[in-house]
Amino acid sequence: MPVTTIDYTTAAGASTTTNIDAGTYSVKQMAQGFHLPEYDYLEFSPAAAPATGDQTITYKTGGSGGITVATLTLTYSSGDLVSVAKA
Repeated sequence: MPVTTIDYTTAAGASTTTNIDAGTYSVKQMAQGFHLPEYDYLEFSPAAAPATGDQTITYKTGGSGGITVATLTLTYSSGDLVSVAKA
């Protein structure tokens, strides 16, 4: 089964790398390792994942017009998720 490597920064500020098995994951499953602050709204741009390129998931508190608390950038290549970065 293919594996995707994800580089991220922990809540304590340390950089780390983890591997995940290829497959389908919910937004909640993807976010668990990123220690996201409380949020009540998600915004996807673009709405559907591209075959190649980036998709951004913006986490907000206070609804669609609220404050952005975190952003995940998902990068795809030939339809495969190749990296996830938190900002």
